[in-house]
Amino acid sequence: MICNRFCRDIGTRFVVIRCMEMKNRTILVVDDEPDIREILVFNLEHEGYRCLQASCGQEALRVVSAEHVDLVLLDIMMPDMSGLEVAEVWQKKGNGPALIFLTALGEEEDVLRGFELGADDYIHKPFSLKQVLARVAAVIRRHSAVDVSSEPTENTIVYEDLVLYESLKTAALAGVAVSLTRMEYELLAFLLQHPGRVYSRTEILQHVWPNDGLVLERTVDVTVNRLRKKIGTYREHLKAKTGYGYYWEK
Repeated sequence: MICNRFCRDIGTRFVVIRCMEMKNRTILVVDDEPDIREILVFNLEHEGYRCLQASCGQEALRVVSAEHVDLVLLDIMMPDMSGLEVAEVWQKKGNGPALIFLTALGEEEDVLRGFELGADDYIHKPFSLKQVLARVAAVIRRHSAVDVSSEPTENTIVYEDLVLYESLKTAALAGVAVSLTRMEYELLAFLLQHPGRVYSRTEILQHVWPNDGLVLERTVDVTVNRLRKKIGTYREHLKAKTGYGYYWEK
């Protein structure tokens, strides 16, 4: 059954996300605290997701090797192997699942390293379950979009054949889907909507991550570097102005 709210006509094709596909995804919850795992699993399963659990980094690696996992909620601070070390293993293999880090306040450097390792998002502890479910749905949605057309339509941001679909928070380059994290997508959308204007790192943080107290100014640099690697020749348009910040060159 297809959920109409995720179907939009874009010329002769559709961007379609199937509700069943979104809910029939497997999420691995990795945390050394049983109470946190249980409350996350309970609420995620209530939303229709299939959930697996791991209490440490080594167990998480074993689960992902044995099972198909679409998304991992990964605690950073664990006794045997940190979440960052786990993510580094997956990054080296090049085929790891989508990642949302669970972080305690005060782990700014860990958050920065998490972005470098390809994290899709991060969530502060203590967290709001509503926030967790919303962030999970957003990451699943970005990784579930199919048949993306580069033809411009309403509610899109278009620069030549680089297209951002605002409703789905997905991107396409010459008709081919581009996998962007939340941070990468929001940064690209922001600069594309204000071409030619230079924004400082502080201004970018205020516009793109207004409520995220853990985000450092260096996170902007990390996100820009990762984004440039994903947008082909358009990386030449994502410019840095020394001593000021970043801008999109027309």
